[in-house]
Amino acid sequence: MNHLYDRERDGFAGDTIVRSMRLLLLIHLAAGHLVRHVTWANDLSQSWRAVTMGTALAVCVATFRTRWQRVALLIALPLQVYQVYEKFPAVANHLWVETLLLLALLLVAEGDDDNVLYRQFACWLAVIVFFYSGLQKFWYGTYFDGQYLATKIALFEHYRVFFAWFVPAEDIARLQSYAPLYAGAGPFRIESLSYLVVVNLVWITEIVAALLLLFRRTRFWGLVFGLLVILGIELVAREVFFGVLYVAVCLAFLRRDGVRWLIPAAAALYVYLILTTIEAFDWLPTPVFYP
Repeated sequence: MNHLYDRERDGFAGDTIVRSMRLLLLIHLAAGHLVRHVTWANDLSQSWRAVTMGTALAVCVATFRTRWQRVALLIALPLQVYQVYEKFPAVANHLWVETLLLLALLLVAEGDDDNVLYRQFACWLAVIVFFYSGLQKFWYGTYFDGQYLATKIALFEHYRVFFAWFVPAEDIARLQSYAPLYAGAGPFRIESLSYLVVVNLVWITEIVAALLLLFRRTRFWGLVFGLLVILGIELVAREVFFGVLYVAVCLAFLRRDGVRWLIPAAAALYVYLILTTIEAFDWLPTPVFYP
């Protein structure tokens, strides 16, 4: 465990990352439930999810500087476990990350040793997720010739806007003609060299970032490299909620409570995304994103 975050070299008195991460995680979960399960069109059949997680967030804020903060996680945990049960076996990777973080933050307390233990867990989680994500793309083989992202270009406008820099217009038009997708549609192949370089860099950079994070001498560049990878993924895939959470996990490598500074920005972003789902705020620019 000390390999990525050494208790003697990296730990310091007064560390508050456990408290900050609990608050950020509950803001993240509450916002996600508001976006996914409250339609704001008088159909509140799933609103109990948002109410439950909102209650957990309120408890977390009220008990932020006390030893009772973990009670908030106890409120949130059953709903998180229910989500895993509901989606199983097709549980998205980001849902596993949320659940593991929730369990880890529930188990650790608030002392200096607990903050070190959480950082060690989060650092290893960052490495494993990067490496596994890259290995998964490599193993499936759908990135080598760009087939997977070609299907995204066929289906989604924001993918077409981004990849217009790398893919000829005639290829984009051809891929659009296959939508909606059905058995026999295709082939989803693009010969553009710049496109193939970009899509293969996705899995390569994820694996390289994980390896760089393993060693102290390369860790700074691994962190920079990894955050750039996340930024690139967010520009294309728009998985905003996963992006924010994963940046927070990566901040465990810093010898400061970087999560504390991320909380206001993440909260403001989530509030904006929630407002765009409310009919009264339909005048706001509505971004394409995935919670």
